[in-house]
Amino acid sequence: MKKIWLISIIVLLALFAFASCGDVDEGDSAGSVGNVTETSEEETEAEHSTTTETAATTATSADANTGGEDFAIPEFADEPSVEINHNVPVFDDALKTGKSFETYGALDKYGRCTTAIANLSTDTQPGASEERGDISSVHPSGWKSEQGWERCHLIGWQLSGENDNPRNLVTGTHYMNVEGMLPYENMVEWYISETGNHVLYEVTPIFEGKNMVCAGVHMQGYSVEDDGSGVSFNVFCFNVKPGYDINYKTGEVTVADEEIARQQSFDRGYVLNTSTMKFHYPSCSSVEKMAEHNKEYVETSREELIEAGYEPCGNCEP
Repeated sequence: MKKIWLISIIVLLALFAFASCGDVDEGDSAGSVGNVTETSEEETEAEHSTTTETAATTATSADANTGGEDFAIPEFADEPSVEINHNVPVFDDALKTGKSFETYGALDKYGRCTTAIANLSTDTQPGASEERGDISSVHPSGWKSEQGWERCHLIGWQLSGENDNPRNLVTGTHYMNVEGMLPYENMVEWYISETGNHVLYEVTPIFEGKNMVCAGVHMQGYSVEDDGSGVSFNVFCFNVKPGYDINYKTGEVTVADEEIARQQSFDRGYVLNTSTMKFHYPSCSSVEKMAEHNKEYVETSREELIEAGYEPCGNCEP
């Protein structure tokens, strides 16, 4: 009996030990799963950090090409643009190549454009049969309806073929867009068309503090193959509207001098809907949906259309 009792005790002890080992194994398995999960989260975080760092690095690289981060905004003296650095552009020599490229910096934390830099050529220009697209879906930082703002390309469509790229559009005045920027854009377009060469080109909007509308744009251009003998400029174009006051924080524009404001009114192409009494930019998507018998193409000023009883389209917001 004692022998049987002893054997029973040994068996029970063995079973207890086996059960205890099972708990330890389960515990180890749970620990392993926990470690795997933790490692997976760390890897995910590391991947996110790498992605963020890459984006930040890209933005920093773009910022580094502005020719100076501490840009001092010149005083406006009734001229649409002013020379910077004696009109001598500042570019890294590594960018002066025969390879075409376009780079549009990421929007900053306030949703504002940063910088656009490209090595322009016939490769970057729109095709001969390509038409401008509708850009009315983009509302750049500081955009406010019915203030006469224009969506200004940093790198013009005729040079890049870019349409509704939010990284390439800023809220700007017609004065800056046409009087300030367009002459330089036309210069570059003509040079590229005539020579087939590359033009290193950069445009950076300059914002004061947390303003949502830029004070103007810093533009630089340099013809690569002939070391700047064809194109070479470094200018600042003012985002102003003579005769008006601009709130660069809110995008609100108010008349300051009625006589100067009247002198600054300009004619441009619009499409009228004679049925709805709305006026549109020709590139507006609403124009395509308009019945032909309601369409009227005009060259006039925005002010005259409003005086005639027309209202700006709520889509393209001319």
